[in-house]
Amino acid sequence: MEKIQKLSCTLKKIFQILAIASPILICLQWLLIDWQPVKTLVQMSMILKPVITPEGLVNFAEIAMSSTSKLVALFGNLLGATPYILGYILLHKLFSNYQHGQIFNKSNPAIFQKLGRLILINGILIIPLKEGLMVVAATLNSPPGHRYLTLSFGTPNLEATLCGLLVIVISWVMQEGQAIQEENQLTV
Repeated sequence: MEKIQKLSCTLKKIFQILAIASPILICLQWLLIDWQPVKTLVQMSMILKPVITPEGLVNFAEIAMSSTSKLVALFGNLLGATPYILGYILLHKLFSNYQHGQIFNKSNPAIFQKLGRLILINGILIIPLKEGLMVVAATLNSPPGHRYLTLSFGTPNLEATLCGLLVIVISWVMQEGQAIQEENQLTV
């Protein structure tokens, strides 16, 4: 139990840092997108992957972006990061419970169920919207007839949807296990 509590303390801190740092770093990357060191990281696809448009791949470091297109891209990135940030907050709560020795309680299955729903919503709704906004941002400064809005549903969406469903089923199993443990504690 002591190993679980020590590791949970560390993981709790990591998820707290990620929940705070993620939106800050996303805002900074778009604020500094024209600065050469950031542009180099974008060119190498280390901090932003190229966007797939009907006319091919577009790397944000290789196009001129207006303030409006940067704002659209920032909004798209923040939207895409929202499920992860909320997930970090939920995992912080979960590992806080584990740190305090609360392994089988009523709140842990509820946290897993919320995580599953987040992953499911991410796969079905957030990923397509985020990708669509990134295409808009990449093509907003293109001449008329070459500006696009695309919404797609593919393998990444299916993976996230399946993972979300699996986590929800696991939460149901945990709820049943927690109910059985409660029942056994009341049995003399």
